[in-house]
Amino acid sequence: MDWKRSVRILWLCNFMVSAGMTMVIPFLSLFLWQMGITEHHALSMWTGLVFSATFLSAAIMAPIWGMFADKYGQRANLIRAGIGMGLITACMALTTSPTALLVLRFLVGFFSGFITVSFSYLARVVPKDHSGEALGTLQTGSIAGNIIGPLIGGALSDLFGFRPVFLVTGLCILLTLLPVIFWLEKDPVVPQTKENKASFKDVFEHRPLIILFIATFLVQIAVLGVNSMMTIFVQSLVGHTSNLAFLSGLASSITGIATIIGAPYLGKLGDRIGQEKTLPILLVLSGLFALPQVWTDHIYALYVWRFLQGLVVGGVWPALQALINAQSPRRIQGRVFGVTASSRFLGNLTGPTAAGAIAGLFSIASIFALSGLLLIVTGALVGYAHRRASTPWREGMKEKLAAWTHRLHSRH
Repeated sequence: MDWKRSVRILWLCNFMVSAGMTMVIPFLSLFLWQMGITEHHALSMWTGLVFSATFLSAAIMAPIWGMFADKYGQRANLIRAGIGMGLITACMALTTSPTALLVLRFLVGFFSGFITVSFSYLARVVPKDHSGEALGTLQTGSIAGNIIGPLIGGALSDLFGFRPVFLVTGLCILLTLLPVIFWLEKDPVVPQTKENKASFKDVFEHRPLIILFIATFLVQIAVLGVNSMMTIFVQSLVGHTSNLAFLSGLASSITGIATIIGAPYLGKLGDRIGQEKTLPILLVLSGLFALPQVWTDHIYALYVWRFLQGLVVGGVWPALQALINAQSPRRIQGRVFGVTASSRFLGNLTGPTAAGAIAGLFSIASIFALSGLLLIVTGALVGYAHRRASTPWREGMKEKLAAWTHRLHSRH
């Protein structure tokens, strides 16, 4: 199997899916306002619910789709996700009430996970000594889509209104099915037998995997929490300026651009010296670059720190995925990546909520302290877990105990 060809195909698909799904972000609250929710508190509540509904249902369904992947393969999982996400998103153009939009956003979460599944597919087909490079390159596709999508969505909504953008989004997702069906090769599936039956019990018996699931959850909280409050933080720096949306969007885009630059190189570095060595360092560095943003009082200084953080954050997710793949037995790989996806979606759900609570109790700037400390703690946790797993003291103690026991038996 030509894994480099698979990377190129999935890069294009991830770009289209990410761009499509983020097209609606600039105007989603305005769409709810157009439906009649004009009171500020109610509008904030409904916007939060509509955003969060997708993550909640996706977290619930991800392990189930992992079982599906173990049986039918991740290529079939990609097709399933593309059909469900594309059709339901297109149906949002027909909604006439906030409740209907909320229900559809919840339903689209049942079928979501295209991006995470594409990582899982590559992890199956790419040689392990190139997994960091491949996953780092793939990540740039979704990040590029996240940068371009809101710009296209904002422009289209200004020209044609909100509803046609949902149709364009659905079409973008459905179009990704063409390269997946006709160009992407089927990934190998381990036959499920009585002697080789997969279960979630096998997943949670692997302690290193549990540590990586926790790390995935904490990283998403740290990253999504900051992103959700970026506009308000930028406003605290520049005041009520006419180009506030542009300045806050630039703060997020700069991080994305830096991630696109750093991810492939850090992935290659991890392949060369070991992802288990690079991941703790990248997490700690990401946290250290986040902490100075607490005291940032100028927009250009914020841009510098966001760019530096983006350079190292770009290597975190590929390293996590590569390590999860390395720790996963082939027969339960789909279930493992299903739990990984749940961890990520739950982090997406928790991050904005935690950031809002911290900002309300202390200050907007304190969310950077939360993000930085979480990343540093996660790096220490991953590093400690790896050191314990690789330290041969347990084996040495077992050998000594066996020797002492043998001597006692010999004497008696």
